[in-house]
Amino acid sequence: MTLFTIIVEMIVAFVAVYFIAITLEAPKRTLRYSALGGALGWGVYLVGLSFLDIVGATFMASLFIAWIAHLFARYLKTPVTIYFIPAFIALVPGAGVYQSVYSFINKEYALAQQHLILTLQISGAIALAIFIVDSLFGLMTRIKASKEKNSPAK
Repeated sequence: MTLFTIIVEMIVAFVAVYFIAITLEAPKRTLRYSALGGALGWGVYLVGLSFLDIVGATFMASLFIAWIAHLFARYLKTPVTIYFIPAFIALVPGAGVYQSVYSFINKEYALAQQHLILTLQISGAIALAIFIVDSLFGLMTRIKASKEKNSPAK
């Protein structure tokens, strides 16, 4: 995949996530940040595909999206889900679910099972990345609060 292709796909992802955020009624001041998180996450995914399989690339991109969503949420003092939900839309394995059901309906059970397993792995990678980043940010917040509590008063 060329650099030009990656940049074009990131621009398309930016526009798509921007309009998804509008559809989800995100506050206007957060739209460009949601779109930026989705576009950069898609770029991480595309670069990750060069080195990893689809599940690994999804996991890397999900870690990045979750991390940047937390940063945006703290910077703009808004809930992190405003950035999570639109940005993850591009990574959600909707086609895999469709292919699983389609193969099942056509009585191609082995193929349906393959699609379903890959879809569950991708979904699990997204969930695990969100859990890891949320846990790390929560831990950092608790450490910071305990340091402030235990520091001597000035």
